[in-house]
Amino acid sequence: MKKTIITFTILLFALPYVAHAKDNAARGVNPADNLTKIELLPQLRAFGDSSMTSLTLKYDKAIRKVFGINAELPLLRYSGYGASDNGIGDLTVRARAQHTWGRHTVIGAGEFILPTATENTLGAQQYTFDPILGYVYSFGHNIFGALVAKQYISLHNTEPSFSPDINQGQYRMLLGYASQRGWWMLADPQIWINFETGHQEILAEFELGTMLNQTTGVWVRAGHRLGGNWHRNDWTVLMGIRFMRF
Repeated sequence: MKKTIITFTILLFALPYVAHAKDNAARGVNPADNLTKIELLPQLRAFGDSSMTSLTLKYDKAIRKVFGINAELPLLRYSGYGASDNGIGDLTVRARAQHTWGRHTVIGAGEFILPTATENTLGAQQYTFDPILGYVYSFGHNIFGALVAKQYISLHNTEPSFSPDINQGQYRMLLGYASQRGWWMLADPQIWINFETGHQEILAEFELGTMLNQTTGVWVRAGHRLGGNWHRNDWTVLMGIRFMRF
């Protein structure tokens, strides 16, 4: 794990220097960007004495620049409390629509999470419906802000003795800069609320990335728990590579 953390840290600080050499506008960063793309997302999450390592494949299909569908499936490794599990996680599928006028964009989406995990430790053991509503405002050619609300609602719990029903909210406020020279940075503070227990968690994530060419981008995202009486994670580190089609 220490080697993984060191590698992520080196890449995080190296990305700005790589970006200076690029001459391609940053794409796929703003939530209002409606693009067809494939993403590979390795991630490390730590919570207490446990950790979860994942590699997620995500496919996103833009339809007429207004609609879109996507799907993502993770391969996971859980380690903690003297045990470890490897396998497939839960499948996520989503459909969205958006409308833009002037500097404003409103995005609505419906998401379903399907309990395809091969081990109890690798998934939620339930079908959920997750409505999403987002608003994006462009402050200028390169700077944008966004408010995103997402609700996780349990439809059917397949293992109620192992996992409680889900009724959670995620509320995000993004602020990003996407350079014409091909690099970007993004701040993503979040509040999570568990409506079943009334508990809350506050966390912040920061992303730094660069375009390798007109259709390929790479980035590193790091997050840390800031407070609250709900303890979901301590910290996360994620890398990503995005292949886009126009």
